Amino acid sequence: MTATDEHRRIFTKHFEVPSVPAVTRSQAELVTEQVDAFKSTNVPDVATGELPVAELNMRSHLTAVSTRVLGIRVNTYESTGAGAGTRYLTQWFDQGSPAALGTRDLFGSDEDWAQFKEFIAQAATADPRVFVGSLMDLDDAWLDSVNFDAYGNALVEFDDNSVGPDSAGPIVVKVDAEHVASLLSEFGALARTAATSPSPRVQLGLLQDRASQAPDGSAAATTPESAPDSGTEPEGAGRNRPPQRAVDCTATKCVALTFDDGPGPKTGKLLDTLRKGNAPSTFFVTGPNAKLRPEILARMVAEGHEIGNHTWNHRSLTSLSSAQIQREIDRTNAAITKAVDQSATLMRPPFGAHNSISDRLASTPVILWDVDTLDWRHRNTAKVVAAAVSQTTPGSIVLMHDIHSSTVAAVPKILSGLRAKGYTFVTVTELMGDSGLEAGESYARAPQPAKASGAKGAKATR
Repeated sequence: MTATDEHRRIFTKHFEVPSVPAVTRSQAELVTEQVDAFKSTNVPDVATGELPVAELNMRSHLTAVSTRVLGIRVNTYESTGAGAGTRYLTQWFDQGSPAALGTRDLFGSDEDWAQFKEFIAQAATADPRVFVGSLMDLDDAWLDSVNFDAYGNALVEFDDNSVGPDSAGPIVVKVDAEHVASLLSEFGALARTAATSPSPRVQLGLLQDRASQAPDGSAAATTPESAPDSGTEPEGAGRNRPPQRAVDCTATKCVALTFDDGPGPKTGKLLDTLRKGNAPSTFFVTGPNAKLRPEILARMVAEGHEIGNHTWNHRSLTSLSSAQIQREIDRTNAAITKAVDQSATLMRPPFGAHNSISDRLASTPVILWDVDTLDWRHRNTAKVVAAAVSQTTPGSIVLMHDIHSSTVAAVPKILSGLRAKGYTFVTVTELMGDSGLEAGESYARAPQPAKASGAKGAKATR
């Protein structure tokens, strides 16, 4: 479940598992708690009404899975005027338990837990970045993110600035498997197995299906017939190219519909609508979602749509170093290229946050927008339709998000409403036409049709 607040620079991504209510409830509560705290701390300036330049970015990752156990690691990056850093938390779920479990539940007796903390302290002293004094009495709250690597070692992830200086970066301490194994509780042993030998295709919540479950709680192997081949490219990848169309947007009322953050579960349905409505659009995809749904990207290109880069982690690029910005862009381009055999020719910065450095590193035109439907805020189909139809002018770039069902449901009426006003739907590149798009430059809209065809697109001011 992904949510974006473009104005407040909030991005969250968490899990819902209908068959395991504890996951859905615990993950949603965690996101709500962090978002509410962020908003209460970062309030508009009383005199100007302007929001502080701050960012909250929460992401959940699956670290262990079996028919019995789930491990979900949440990393929360927060930046404010006072500083920036990442917090780490791992929630553990026993599918027979009504609530999330923590690190302490992975270990047996109090003596086992104390011994584990001693091993952490011993391993951490070998890291010159760690303040030795901070290890004298390790607070349990600092140990709320412990996972297992493929070899069964325990990995302890410390929050930024907790046991080392601001400049230390991520500090992860490894406790060897031979020290950990004998200290684990029964649940901890199952969690370790689920991490070292994950079963990613199990049907969660089916505890009664004992026939398909091994004694240690791991799932029986998926049969080759039912297992998708994730190592092959989608059929037609690399051969699908959007058809070339002759649309003169200097003489025609054109509009470019754009969709961010996907592809999501409903993007296929959206593509059906766009195909029926003859509405080529531009999709700014995030790296993980492009990697997850390469067949959707192949279909986008085959049906005449355009794919842009929306970075990997949806971080505010202006808060990152040049190397971090480059990695955000390059990782996503690699996922796009693997899906459609070509990298993105456009980039849209998350939250619209960009500067001369990020624009230069994009190595492509940087695309913003002049119509924000605010679909991410209200999740209301009627409001999305009203904003898109009423605010669009010739040359507009309309911002929407294909991860929201309410937006996908709005698109049929947006198409009919704008077509009734005489608009032609085009991709962003087609919208700019002969005025062209230059790498490293940012654009919020195209020239009005009345302007000369050689006029450059409106440079972004936000």
